[in-house]
Parts: sequence; C-alpha cells; structure tokens
Amino acid sequence: MNGSGLVFYVPGAVLLMAVAIKVPSLRGTWRDPVMMPSSAILLIGSAVCLFSAPPTITAVNAFTGISNFSGPLVYCGMSALSASYLVLMIAWRGGPLPRLKRRMLLVMALYASVIVGIVVLFGLADAPVERTRDLDTYYANTPYMREMILLYLAFHTLATVILTGMCLGWLRMVSGITHTGLTLIVIGSCFDLSYQAAKYASLGARWTGRDWDYLSTDVSPPLVALAGVLVAAGFALPRLGPPLADNARAWNRYRLQKPLWAELRELRGSATAEFRWWTSPVVRLTQQEITILDGVLACGPFLDREIRDAAYAEALRQSAAPAESGPARQTVLEDARVVADAAMLAAARVHVTGRHSSDRTPEVSLLETVERPHTRVRLARAIETSPIVAAARRRAALRDVRQDRSQPPWS
Repeated sequence: MNGSGLVFYVPGAVLLMAVAIKVPSLRGTWRDPVMMPSSAILLIGSAVCLFSAPPTITAVNAFTGISNFSGPLVYCGMSALSASYLVLMIAWRGGPLPRLKRRMLLVMALYASVIVGIVVLFGLADAPVERTRDLDTYYANTPYMREMILLYLAFHTLATVILTGMCLGWLRMVSGITHTGLTLIVIGSCFDLSYQAAKYASLGARWTGRDWDYLSTDVSPPLVALAGVLVAAGFALPRLGPPLADNARAWNRYRLQKPLWAELRELRGSATAEFRWWTSPVVRLTQQEITILDGVLACGPFLDREIRDAAYAEALRQSAAPAESGPARQTVLEDARVVADAAMLAAARVHVTGRHSSDRTPEVSLLETVERPHTRVRLARAIETSPIVAAARRRAALRDVRQDRSQPPWS
C-alpha cells in the first residue's frame, strides 16, 4: 500500500473504530435527533476516507466498469457528510421539535438535490480517461465535469462556513467537554477550508493556463483527511467522552479491587457472574461489587470485633503514628482502621471456608470500609499486602477464633 492510500485509510480506520465504540449506545436511541446524525458523521466520514484512497478508486472503477465512477461517488459522500454536519448542529442548537424537523428536512432536501445534480452532471460529461489522483484538475475545463466539481465544492464550502460560524458563536457560551468538542470542530473546519482553498486555487490555475496541480494532488489530501477526523471527533466527543471516562474510572476501580474480589468470590457459589471479553468495565465493576458485598454478608457471623481491635492496635504500633493531631495523624488512623477491617474479614473468610458454625449475630456493620468505594480499594490493597492481615489469616486457619480471642492474631 502506498503512502497516498495510507493518508485516507488510517483516518478511515480511526472513524470506524469510533463507530464501533458507539454501537452499544445506539440501542433504543436510533430515532434520537442527535444520536443518528453524529453516528452518520462517523460512518459516512469513514466511508469517504475509504473511497477517496487511490487504490480503492481503481478498484471501484474496475468493479463498475465506468471510468472515474469513484469521483461522483466521493463527491456524493462528501455532500452527505456536509448535510450531516448541519443537521447535527441544528439538533445541538435545540428548539421546538416541529421547527427542528423543518430545518433538518430543508438541509437534507438541499443536499439531496446537490447529490442528484452531481450524478446528472457526471452522466452528461465525457470523462473516458481514468484519473485516480488528479480528477479535479485534469477535467477542470471539461463541460459538465467542471460544473460537477464546482457544485460539490460550493456546497461543501457553504456547509463548512456555516458550521464554523455556529461553533465560534457557541464557544463562549459552553464549557467542559462540549467546549472541547466545538474547539475540535473549529480546528477541523479550518483544515477543511484550507483543503478547499487548495482545490479552488488548483482549478483556477488550470482555467488560466497554469499548472498548480500539486495543490490538489499533494497538499489537499492530508488536509481533508485531518479535517474529517477532527470534525468527527468534535461531534462525537460530547457523546463518547463521558461513557469512555466512566469506563476508564470503572476499569481502574475494578482492577484495584481485584484482591478483595478474589478473597470473597467463592462464597457466592453458583451465583458468581462470569465475565466475557466484551463485558464493559462498568458492568464488570457492578458485578464485582455485588460479589464482594455478598461475600461480606457470608462472613458476617464470623466477624470478630476483638480481632479488629487487636489488629488496629498493632497497625498503629507498626506505623509509629505521630502523637500530635493533624492530617498526618488522621491518615495514620484511617490506614490502621483499613488494616484492622481487612484482618477481621480475612479471619472470618477462613472460618466460612472451614464450615465452622457460629451462633453470633452477624455484625456486617463492623466493616464500614466496604461501604465506601475509596476505602474499599484500600481494603483490597490491605488484603493483598498487609503482613498483619496475612498473620490473621494464618492464625484463623490454626485455631477457632472463638476459643482463642485473647491472643493477638499475629502471634
């Protein structure tokens, strides 16, 4: 594959990946006036990149048996992409639904007419020589082909200018991820306008007898490819950004809580959920935390306050806690509480596995660290790394806690 193909295939693959990420969120929302145009932008943009690559142009022309068939195909795709931009911006702007629908239908009707015009003009033109890279300039003076090229460029420029103006007008009114998305659209539109300027300049040169074809063949392809990715990313970011951030946070917590989950998952028996490779991090985290809480409930009858108190005292002793009050002291005390809870839970876990019986009332409320996500992560770390917890686990394996409460679990 040559470099000219990669200029289009790489951004096309990026946009296709974005479509794949959005697929799960399309269930039940395919009629949404925002979801569908944003998905269309990604899908049409990916297709345009694919069909604009010279190797694909050659393959499509050969498959159809029509010289330069790829030209109007790509122009129609770009026109549909321009319409999708404007429809989505209308949806973002909001307002009464009937008025939104009228504006959307007007834009779609206008660009549908442009697409029909492109097809009709190509059918009337005489373009027998296949051109994979310089169709615009080669046929710049050919009747009907010239009009077809100008029709596509004029309405693509119209859409880009309107899009840029609307985004610039909204930038000061929004913040956060929407502001970032609009910024990407504006930057992408600037690259798109640069692409169009290169096209107009190369066509104008042909009309005046000059040869500036390199502007069309060498300068414009990377500009339009980059523009497509940036604009599509700007439209997709407000929708894709929050779910991706949620999944990233969920994956991090899921990973950090794994030691605690591994400690308790067998206590859930046959109800333990199995994760598939496609299970999202958010779902994984939810199932993991259900398993952890069920395991804690199973350990409830064996949770021993004396083990926790002894482990807490040992943790404070090993930490050499500062006597004075303040943030440092508070941190040491919180760490000691987490280690004490972990030791108590690990000892109870051993007795559940050993099928000991207990007539004590479950004291799940003793494990306050399980109730809060940030302390649950620290509890998992203590379960995995604390020597005090490991000693409590070994002690519980040798002797029933009820018969030897007076001895510290690490002795």
